[in-house]
Amino acid sequence: MKKENGFTLIEMMVVMLVISVLLIITIPNITKNNSNINNKGCQAFVKMVQA
Repeated sequence: MKKENGFTLIEMMVVMLVISVLLIITIPNITKNNSNINNKGCQAFVKMVQA
């Protein structure tokens, strides 16, 4: 019998596909909300300085 060590090419391709789909989904959401995050951070900083 032959021992199989490591991953096959197909398994590696499936993992890469899953990771790329997750990145395709998350990156547009992060960039879309980036200005909203910056505005809230600036507002919090102003309130902290005023206190």
